[in-house]
Amino acid sequence: MSGTHHFHSKPSKTQNQSELDPSLHAHKKGDAKHTHSKQASNQNLLLIALVLTLGFSGIDAAAAYFANSLALISDAGHMVTDAAALGLALLAQIISRRLPAPQHSFGFGRAEALAAFVNSIVMLALVAWIIVEAISRFYDPHKVDGLTVTVVAAVGLAMNIVVAWVLSRDKKSVNTRAALVRVIGALLGSVAALIAGVVIQLTGWMPMDAILSILVSLLILKSIISILHESYHFLMEGVLLHINYLEVGTELKNVPGVLAVHDLYAWEMTPSFPALIGHIKIANMQERPDIMSRINAMLLNKHGIDHVTLQPEEVGEDHDHVSHEIHNEAQAANVFHDGETCYVECSSGEERYRMAYHVSERPSNKVLLCVHGLTRRGSDFKMLAQAMCKAYYVVCPDIVGRGDSDRLSNPMMYAVPQYVSDLAALVKKLGMSQVDWFATSMGGLIGMVYAAMPNSPIRRMLINDVGPRIEPEAIKRLGSYVGQPFAFANRADALDRLNEICASFGEHTPQEWESYNGPMLVQKDGKWIMHYNPDISVPFASVNPIMAKAGEMAMWHAFKQIHISMLIVRGGNSDLLSAATVAKMCKVNPYARSIEIPNVGHAPAFAKPEQIALAKEFFS
Repeated sequence: MSGTHHFHSKPSKTQNQSELDPSLHAHKKGDAKHTHSKQASNQNLLLIALVLTLGFSGIDAAAAYFANSLALISDAGHMVTDAAALGLALLAQIISRRLPAPQHSFGFGRAEALAAFVNSIVMLALVAWIIVEAISRFYDPHKVDGLTVTVVAAVGLAMNIVVAWVLSRDKKSVNTRAALVRVIGALLGSVAALIAGVVIQLTGWMPMDAILSILVSLLILKSIISILHESYHFLMEGVLLHINYLEVGTELKNVPGVLAVHDLYAWEMTPSFPALIGHIKIANMQERPDIMSRINAMLLNKHGIDHVTLQPEEVGEDHDHVSHEIHNEAQAANVFHDGETCYVECSSGEERYRMAYHVSERPSNKVLLCVHGLTRRGSDFKMLAQAMCKAYYVVCPDIVGRGDSDRLSNPMMYAVPQYVSDLAALVKKLGMSQVDWFATSMGGLIGMVYAAMPNSPIRRMLINDVGPRIEPEAIKRLGSYVGQPFAFANRADALDRLNEICASFGEHTPQEWESYNGPMLVQKDGKWIMHYNPDISVPFASVNPIMAKAGEMAMWHAFKQIHISMLIVRGGNSDLLSAATVAKMCKVNPYARSIEIPNVGHAPAFAKPEQIALAKEFFS
């Protein structure tokens, strides 16, 4: 992968860590903040804190035992676990300074976040134990030696103040900050123990010991959760918390010379070391140095990202992907979509492939996902996308085997479960917790299964002319043309034939048919054919009556599990979705309502203004 910061030399033979070519892991000047001198300073701070904490923890623990004080036991527990935590943090610092190795090319910086995560988990367990023990002491009071508690807590408080001051000098390391939280917890524990000792000495009221222990535990709980969230986010390679991923992608696309951006990823390789990789399309490869220079400056100045690896792709160049042809050769001279075409990585067993999706400009974080029917593609929603793009980020995928998406080697995987998996991967890439769903025919079946799953991201769904039951007449009609030979020497003849097949979609002008059905035709070997892989018909043709009945029962079960607002649209003359099925859908699921479009069969194209208005009203 060619990029902007690293020019990697390949070693001539296997090398151990000490023999690695330093150029393999060389950083530019901007990486100075990650140098070992700073890490050594952090390590010294942790070492000082460890010595002080470990030196007092034994005294504190012994005093807690003889005084029988929960507050002092809490303080002693803090001290003991702090010593272990600081030791773990120190070990993490040492590990993170190790040079990258062949098996760990990014180095060992994640050990720091791992230590912070483990420290916080241990602290949560300690807090839980203290609270449980304190509550038990309300029912079974323990006599506490107030004088011992007061003296030891005062000494512990002074020591913890010193340790906290030492650690506070490093404000950037998540590992050191996690250790600091632990020490602050111990400091508060010492304050609580001191107050408890004084109150018990003056009044003899033993419950004060337990009350203050609970109070301290609750005070430090928020800080623990914060460190847990940050370290977990880092370990899971989340986008940096201070960076808006979508904004970065938009700004990259706006850099002069960049035509498109795809496969973009941003994360922290090691703490405080943000990185970004991806692909960009440019018109002229000779302009690459200037374009990369502009990108580097923008990412560093606006987002603090200084480790960038971008693969430039010149528009029109061939791009092979895991032994698949990304595009049918027929698409070389045909562009059907407004907006940008992107790709998401998907998998089917061991096979990996890409699914194409077409997007509008992004006016907001609201996503409308438009999913097409069995033999269609994302371009079906061109008119709808133009109408909805002011309020929605409209995303129109080409389901695998169609349009610009890859083809599968196993035809039996052209089925709803695989499509659900692929669209879940797309939603994950979009980074959205909720999406609205517009689905025609097969897209509606996919949507029903996806919406019935636990934690489904679908918020609202318009189901266009499909339901859990598909009428036998429609299955017979589909089987008459899906996957059947379709090849014409003349494009006009091919379009006329396709218009005949799609006559049930409604009456359209020649211009509307061209816009709607034109993208379905591609040229290959001098013939005009359909855009999809004929193998998509294999699972469809293999269904027997028993399998169809079982599938229908499963779909009804899934439909009943959906708890989101649904609008079921039926073509008044549809042979696929009967009026009886629509009535049953609305009866078994109170979240569903329906509307019928007269003089249209299967399925309304939603290219007419009045049909688009229905969608706009539902999603508004």
